[in-house]
Amino acid sequence: MSAPKKPGVTRYPKLFSPLQLGPKTLKNRIIQPGHSLRLGEPDGTVGDRLRAYITARAQGGAALVCMESAPVHRNSHNYEHQLVIYDDRIVPGLAATADAVHRADALLSLILWHGGHNVSHLDGQAAVAPSPIPSPSTGETPVALTVKGIREIVQAHVDAAVRCWKAGLDAVEVQTATDYLYGAFLSPTLNWRTDAYGGSLENRVRIVAETLEAIRDATKGEIAVGLRTSATHAITTDPNDYGLTDSLAAMQWLDGRGLTDWVSVINGSHWSFPELIAPMSRPRAEHADLARAFTDVLTVPVIVSGRIRTAAEAEHIVASGAADIVGMARTLIADPDWPNKVAAGDESRIRPCLSCNQGCLAFAVQHLAGTCIVNPAAGRESDLGPIDPAPTPKRIAVIGGGPAGMEAARVAALRGHRVTLYEAVDHLGGAMRLAADSPYRGEMAAALDWWAGELAVLGVTVKTGSTVDPTVPPHADAVIWAIGAVPAMTKVWQRRPHLRDGIPGTAGLPMGRDVMTGAAPASGSVLVIDEEGGWPTVSLLDHLVEDPAVGAVTVVTPGEDVCGVALDHTLERAEVLARFRNSTVRVLRDSMVAGVENGSVDLTDGSRLGPYATIILATGTASRGYPADALAAGDCIAPRGIWAATNDAHRLARTL
Repeated sequence: MSAPKKPGVTRYPKLFSPLQLGPKTLKNRIIQPGHSLRLGEPDGTVGDRLRAYITARAQGGAALVCMESAPVHRNSHNYEHQLVIYDDRIVPGLAATADAVHRADALLSLILWHGGHNVSHLDGQAAVAPSPIPSPSTGETPVALTVKGIREIVQAHVDAAVRCWKAGLDAVEVQTATDYLYGAFLSPTLNWRTDAYGGSLENRVRIVAETLEAIRDATKGEIAVGLRTSATHAITTDPNDYGLTDSLAAMQWLDGRGLTDWVSVINGSHWSFPELIAPMSRPRAEHADLARAFTDVLTVPVIVSGRIRTAAEAEHIVASGAADIVGMARTLIADPDWPNKVAAGDESRIRPCLSCNQGCLAFAVQHLAGTCIVNPAAGRESDLGPIDPAPTPKRIAVIGGGPAGMEAARVAALRGHRVTLYEAVDHLGGAMRLAADSPYRGEMAAALDWWAGELAVLGVTVKTGSTVDPTVPPHADAVIWAIGAVPAMTKVWQRRPHLRDGIPGTAGLPMGRDVMTGAAPASGSVLVIDEEGGWPTVSLLDHLVEDPAVGAVTVVTPGEDVCGVALDHTLERAEVLARFRNSTVRVLRDSMVAGVENGSVDLTDGSRLGPYATIILATGTASRGYPADALAAGDCIAPRGIWAATNDAHRLARTL
């Protein structure tokens, strides 16, 4: 007699049904598509860090885990820690990873990649492309490949695939998405060639077809071979952009000749990077309709990725025929056990991805190992290991109910401690609750709800509306202070450290965070003195725009805009600036306020603005004081951000 189905398997039958992928079988329709968190070793091999990260996702129930886009040729290698699939040195680490993934009953794949014109010459060689069209990311003009060069690149793909095959990988995916090398060959916009590799559809797909044919021959049909492609390149400034019709024609041509076992659909290019890694303001599962266009005409399975977060969304995509497989990169970064939790009926315990891009993408673009603000163990699995029970259960008091306090309480409770959390106000969330209550940032509330739910499940006693005197801490074996920060003038000192007391005339003016909580009113014409930038200022402005009591809003900022580098890292700058251009917000860039008097402000260039009905300060935060030498986590140590808060707390609670 067969075992009864798990509740999630019954509820989501299509999602948990098997599927043939070339010579391999997926146990369900959930995969983690290729993505890079820069977890490879400095020499480009696979070590414990990347292997542990990949293995955790396999153990979590994904049918297939794809490692990342790895350069097939030295002239595509453009950063440290990138996997050197062009070198035999990669094979032992790949093999060990494949073994670990197979022991977890999952399949392993890797993307064969050439960056084309997006690889800078500063990495050692001039970039190559089908035609000399500069990269939108580097601005550099590439060398147009010769036919000999094309054959070298094709062979490099084949050699890389053979290394994967010898290492025991189950699949390889040839990267034809975006304006990477093969994607550029497919595009009549980016491929101006007049030889056998340009012009007609057959010519433009030739390099991909030759690559697929040679890989299949070299690997004897023993591994699955597929394609990743962009539905469109979304080059908004080009009326002849590579579009859906072009992409469908290319994939149909290759499918019709039996060259691919699947097509994985994404969207966008380096001209439109937010299409590739959508921030939280974008629609959920937004590429499903694009994928359906491929599903309708192809004979092989179609994979779709892009802000698929819930099991209901995933089941609908598969059941409705939009795609055959759902790709979840960031979803499984946040919670590697997502598939197992869904299958077991434990959806409420899934740690949610917020699509904030603050830990995964933002770290990677700063040349740091990627992680996750709600799962600080992501990418650190080999360092941290499992959360083990404490040898002796203790009574733990946590002061503060923001992300740091909740994560500390959660991990301490998982270790078997008896935990009481104290929060001064009547709700949990801290500064993150303020962000979640802002327009366009509501998805952040999902993480707060998850933490609160976990504390309840784990038996943590939560006392809201409970202020703790630092001189009289609760009686406990250990006390963790996670009391955050308060609005202050700290960011003024970044440029003008001589203004110890702040900008003259600003004493008593409302702080932006107080306006957002409702503790300080704002009405009429408003001036914001911005010295902070980034999400605190952006969220304040969004709040003011939606407040019917507020009229026109003027912002004085020392930067080129109010976004700061943080929104570049998360791919949100362009969207935010467009939003403000269509609002009542006026931004005075490269400006600073020298002083405030009678509702008007004097700028450092000698000009005067005003008067205004309300003047608001967006000038940063300062840490709240806590007892000397006490255990602490988060912004009360130093104002930093959500990842620092959760990482501090997670690591500290593991030591108790």
